[in-house]
Amino acid sequence: MAFILLTTTDSQARLAWNAFEQYQSSTRLLRFDAVSTTAAGTLLIWPELGQMHHWLSMAKHWQQRGWNFILLLPDPAQQSFDPASEQPTESQRQWLELEASRLSEALAEFESSPPLLVMAQGSAALWYQQLVDSATLPPPDGLMLMDALPVPLAQQKMLAMSLARSPYPVLDIYSRPSRPLSWHNLQQRQQELARREKTGYSVQHIDDLGRLEKLISSWLVRQGWLPLPPGAPDYLKEQRHEAGISGSQDPGNGH
Repeated sequence: MAFILLTTTDSQARLAWNAFEQYQSSTRLLRFDAVSTTAAGTLLIWPELGQMHHWLSMAKHWQQRGWNFILLLPDPAQQSFDPASEQPTESQRQWLELEASRLSEALAEFESSPPLLVMAQGSAALWYQQLVDSATLPPPDGLMLMDALPVPLAQQKMLAMSLARSPYPVLDIYSRPSRPLSWHNLQQRQQELARREKTGYSVQHIDDLGRLEKLISSWLVRQGWLPLPPGAPDYLKEQRHEAGISGSQDPGNGH
């Protein structure tokens, strides 16, 4: 279901999403509120068009764990415009303003439900970071990237510098790490991270998207945003202690 919804055209996807009672037409998203009275946090997913994913199937899981779950309807424009352009067109500026407006509206109700964790997939990563870097949107408490692999070198450098400047922990996930594009992007990021001495950055490789939910949960446990599972090994307790509630301060990768 999720794969079908997010690989159709924008108009078809919007019609399909309208069938969900959780659909918010003004912000073009699906909103799944936590089942608990007091939410443990908010997880915002900004997906890519045409990429394999299981975002929609995750909603119930996070609701039951006490989290608000927000799934944005991706816009084809996020792939056609150039976030690294020094002279963006008026159409691009207007589109980005609209994206900022709908994100601000979507998150306004959840300001009292921290932490805010964001998963940006593919081209969404650069746009989201651009909005955060310009202070158009407040920074998240934690950022997760899924195959955020821009092709143009200017975009690779832009995203690498943005991540290196970020004060929040970052989980960088690669589903096909052996691809040259993955390698080039990771090299750009590692160079910037080392130059700026960025901490709290980790890399994960995943070859089975069915494990994505578990991978995300494990990272949140290490950051202190999810409770440790019963019988958790000592090394997890140590990692959680080192990370603290505000997020990881340990550099390095997660594999």
